[in-house]
Amino acid sequence: MAAWELGTVVKLFRKHTGLSQAGVARLVNIDQAEVSRLERGLKQIRDRRQFVQWTDALGVPEELLGLLPAADPHLPASTGRPGTAAARAGGYVALPEGPGQLLLPGGRSVSTTALPVLTLPAASFLGDSLRLDSRPELDSWRTMTMRALVVANRMVNGAVRQFVADARASGVRGTVSDPVDIPAAYELDDLTYGILWAVSGFEAALLGDDQTLHATMAAFTAFPGSHVASGHDLTEVSRMLIGSETAARYILGHRAHLGDAPVFWTREQCGEEAATWLFFRHKYRYLERMSPRCPDGVSGRGFCVPETEVTTSPAYERVLLFLAIALMESFGIRTWVTDDGGFAHIDGFALSHGRRVVIASWVRTGGRSHLAVTARPGALRTFADVTGHVSRHPTTAAGQAGQRLAATAAYLGLDVSWLGRRCAQLSVVGTERLARPRSRLLGLEGLEAACRFVAEQLVIIPRTRTAPTR
Repeated sequence: MAAWELGTVVKLFRKHTGLSQAGVARLVNIDQAEVSRLERGLKQIRDRRQFVQWTDALGVPEELLGLLPAADPHLPASTGRPGTAAARAGGYVALPEGPGQLLLPGGRSVSTTALPVLTLPAASFLGDSLRLDSRPELDSWRTMTMRALVVANRMVNGAVRQFVADARASGVRGTVSDPVDIPAAYELDDLTYGILWAVSGFEAALLGDDQTLHATMAAFTAFPGSHVASGHDLTEVSRMLIGSETAARYILGHRAHLGDAPVFWTREQCGEEAATWLFFRHKYRYLERMSPRCPDGVSGRGFCVPETEVTTSPAYERVLLFLAIALMESFGIRTWVTDDGGFAHIDGFALSHGRRVVIASWVRTGGRSHLAVTARPGALRTFADVTGHVSRHPTTAAGQAGQRLAATAAYLGLDVSWLGRRCAQLSVVGTERLARPRSRLLGLEGLEAACRFVAEQLVIIPRTRTAPTR
């Protein structure tokens, strides 16, 4: 039985009310330590009645709960490591029919996001899409200027399944009074939930900072290498974008000295950090320019993902991390994943063996990018030792890209056949109607390239109707 993510509810409740853990403990007549254990995921509620009793005691309105991802249903007692059957649609609380909200939980940098949702029964399931017939509330929902979702309910194989789309999906001809067709590939599960979570969270922060961010980036372009962002009241996501673009520009400025196939080290450890590769538009352009120049070039990128990060990350974040790693492989960059936490402190860098190393680090650096370049032999040996060790002893060792992806999925506790099937389904229909970005700083090119590559490497034929999504 899946565990209810009560710790997420409690954290969201405290964020909305400003209550401390001690205040929540007094409300429900327990110890503060118990609240702390819930929020850290050390205590789980596996009984829906207990979950409802808790939310009643906290006075959390039902419509604010939205879809809360359940904790992984198969947690071995010895390690607490996520099981491979975790990523499934059945792990989400179904949205009630009618208008409501989908409350997407905050992360380390992404803030809590609430999306308007209109949930309706599907009139039909034809081909590979579900149809919602025109009705007044649906027609008005489709004209909302803010990001909003429409959700189709459908009974499939004896269970209610939900399929989600952007209320203002572009690229679809017709009027607001026409029926709405939602691809079956948009079933709500850890893949589509993760996409919506990342895009919505990034977008809300960037649009909220738009004017200040524009001025900051203009100043940064005029004075590269400065710390102009430190004095501005920007969200963490905007600081992530500035740090990422700063690092990308710095490395690209030294591209001519890095040879045909440089090797890289990256600091991203969780899905929230790695999702920047999938959705920050400048990062896709960066990968295009930094990919190996020769077809047989041996370029690589190392990741340090300690097991503690895997066991504490929700499945939808692990899916995002997997896709970011797949994106690197799609550009011909071999990936090495190590679980050795001793490498977690290493700055991000790009290395041309025996020539030059460019240090450009922004992840977990306290808001200030670390930028440097050196050709000192001692420094080159130090950085070469890092990539050399990880490339010889990766957790995901394999000779071919598809095999490395399968090994990566296994390490992250994800079902490789499910990933292949779902990525193939999304590759067929695209992701524009699911999560079209409103910010010019975001794009879906990285996500779609990753999905295509996963589908190709895992050799999965999409069968949306006959092989239901998990």
